Amino acid sequence: MMIKLTQGTIRLNVQALDKTEAIRIAGSLLVDSGNMQSGYIDSMLLREKVANTYLGNGIAIPHGLPKDRELIIKTGISVTQFPAGVQWNQGETVYLVVAIAARSDEHIELLANLTDVLDDPETVQRLAKTTEPQDIIERLTQSRDDGTAPAPAESDFEKWVDVSLTGPAGLHARPATAFVEIVKQFQSEVRVRHGSKVANGKSLVSLVKLGADKQACIRIMARGVDEDSAIETLVAAVKHGLEEEEESTQKASFAGPALVFEARSIAGIAASPGLAIGPLRRFRRGKIVVAATASDATHEQTRLRQAIAAAKLQLRELHDEVKARCGAARAAIFRAHEEFLDDPDLIDATEGSSWPDTVQAGPGARAWKNGPRKCRP
Repeated sequence: MMIKLTQGTIRLNVQALDKTEAIRIAGSLLVDSGNMQSGYIDSMLLREKVANTYLGNGIAIPHGLPKDRELIIKTGISVTQFPAGVQWNQGETVYLVVAIAARSDEHIELLANLTDVLDDPETVQRLAKTTEPQDIIERLTQSRDDGTAPAPAESDFEKWVDVSLTGPAGLHARPATAFVEIVKQFQSEVRVRHGSKVANGKSLVSLVKLGADKQACIRIMARGVDEDSAIETLVAAVKHGLEEEEESTQKASFAGPALVFEARSIAGIAASPGLAIGPLRRFRRGKIVVAATASDATHEQTRLRQAIAAAKLQLRELHDEVKARCGAARAAIFRAHEEFLDDPDLIDATEGSSWPDTVQAGPGARAWKNGPRKCRP
């Protein structure tokens, strides 16, 4: 059962001089609500010296060190809104501080909802400015999608059909690639809804982010001159498994020990059968700062097109080679990689005019600033 977020653990329109003050304010809510002892706030501040609790997109989740868990009385979460923003680290501005005091896994579902918010900058900005605590409560504690048919929404097209996925592992990269390839045969705009999430039917990235797993119910919507044909073809393809093929006629057997989890496990979308065991690698956030705009936008656009063309050629060669040696099922992943290069959402993000003040990502990523419609370097 997910923990409750109440108006008593939410503070709106707060100002703080720096990160330290922001954490103390957020932590004091949990102390006042009886979730933890005041000493746990110091543990939160110590954690900031060894780990970055900035999630991205204006949200931070300060929490204490594991050794100080005895200072937690009961699991709880508070949300503090800083409309003017607080500098967390260099280049990181936080508007919502979600302080966590966790003795168990009851906070996991709320954090899962937070990851959805991270992908929706408009929602973050709305929550950062709202004057109603209930807005934050509803967005962070709404139930996760349960696989049932999605309720109609105002944004849905007039023509739509609900259908359940029949593939062995849901809408992961390979079946999503087959879906996109079918959509591109039609002129109509196609959208796909899974629960509260809506994806662009021509965007592989958008479809994969739906998180539609095995037997999930999705709504296929179309609007345009050939909308009926598009829906009919896509529904038939989904019912036939979206070209999912068995990797081998002989199933490999694995007699491993039964897995018993101490906490609730988090289900993902499996791309292939089997069990993977390996060391846990800690992700460290990196940042590269570059010029806001290219000195020669036309040159950078040409370089981008050339890089995409070269990558496509390499992926096609890999696909053909793996298909010849291992079969079409194993080679299909390279079709998905190639589809990423043509993804309209990624291309729009690369060449579009709407940019966050700073983009944080892993090593090798770029950081951009708002500017005119130009191709960035």
